[in-house]
Amino acid sequence: MRSLVIIVYFLLVQSSLAFAQNCCMTDSTVREIQFPLTEEDAETVFFYFNNEWIALPYETIIPADSIQKIEVKNDEYGNRAVFCTVSPEYLQQLKSESKKCFINLDARCEFPGGNGKLKEWLDANIRIPEGFTGMERVVVQFYVNPDGSITEPRIIRRPSKNDAVNAEALRLVNALPKFRVKYSTPKKHRFRYNLPITFKEPGAVFIRGNETD
Repeated sequence: MRSLVIIVYFLLVQSSLAFAQNCCMTDSTVREIQFPLTEEDAETVFFYFNNEWIALPYETIIPADSIQKIEVKNDEYGNRAVFCTVSPEYLQQLKSESKKCFINLDARCEFPGGNGKLKEWLDANIRIPEGFTGMERVVVQFYVNPDGSITEPRIIRRPSKNDAVNAEALRLVNALPKFRVKYSTPKKHRFRYNLPITFKEPGAVFIRGNETD
């Protein structure tokens, strides 16, 4: 695949190759991304063969001499993609290979730096309303768009009786930085995300949800 990678690298400056988590029937190893998504990870390049997208295992070898023509252009979904022309016989071979492996095509959506950083961000940016006492949690639902932006936040469970708490929960969600989203298929969709936000009285100590002095 090295020849193809070299060609694509020069056609698409520093764009990453398409990634699919996979587990072959003859290989018990499941390959997964082990670290938080980077901006480069999220920029997936999709490959089409004879104008058809095929879900291929990550390490599929495409000999350069099997490609009759290669072109970079937008696909029907607006993705910058690589279109390869191959023989009908080789196209059937690729389709056969794709059926031999389990390929996880689920998309990934996470807070920049990893979802573990989300709580740190909330703790650093939350504004406890003046006079708030005790502890309570509200759950805000929102959508993450393909570009990572946040839209349509709303409180779906346990709305606070304190309007200032509800308003602060929505303010926090609207202030979130763009999430990083990695798609394994060309057709992209937005994600529904539920985020619990906990409000605690400043200076109070809570053990297992119970207030103590």
